[in-house]
Amino acid sequence: MKKQLLLGTIICLFAVNAYSMDIRPYIEGRFSESSLREKLMDHYMTLSLKENWLMGASVEAGGKIDQFRLGLEAYYNDKGKDDAYNTDMEFRTKGVFLNAYYDIPMPSENLKQIKPYIGGGIGYSNLKITLKYDDDHPWDRLTVKDNDWSWNVGLGVGYTLNENVDLTLGYRYEDLGQIKYHGAKIKYRNNKVALGLRYTF
Repeated sequence: MKKQLLLGTIICLFAVNAYSMDIRPYIEGRFSESSLREKLMDHYMTLSLKENWLMGASVEAGGKIDQFRLGLEAYYNDKGKDDAYNTDMEFRTKGVFLNAYYDIPMPSENLKQIKPYIGGGIGYSNLKITLKYDDDHPWDRLTVKDNDWSWNVGLGVGYTLNENVDLTLGYRYEDLGQIKYHGAKIKYRNNKVALGLRYTF
């Protein structure tokens, strides 16, 4: 509960300050392809589980002032599958990020439509795994959920289509936290490429 209150306080402070500044609100939708890696650790061993390629989507709303942007993003990554200890695992990640970006000015007026950027964010992730012990008995399974802090860093480029619309392409590294069960824990690390469309009001 303390983590949710802290993140909510940060968002409220941004909203209050944004109201007093001359900002341009924006909303952006993204579709992504992710390379998600899991590391399972228990009392006996550490296993790097197989890499999963996942589709995902997110929506972000925020404000822009000069070359700076700040936005709140909600994301969802599709289900992935893995196995450990001869047990099938199905996992899913979703959550929110509070992101900050800097749009790098281009040196030439002829390149003003191109907008490279760097950015990063902190967030809170909801992680879920379903353990399937026997394919012949679908009721023989265990579902575990956990929440943890997360963070990301990334870079990308936007291309201005008109005064209000930008096409974006970006990469970022995400640490989505970890989920714990029966004395073991699984850490989630993600490499994500996303294509998006941003509308600035």
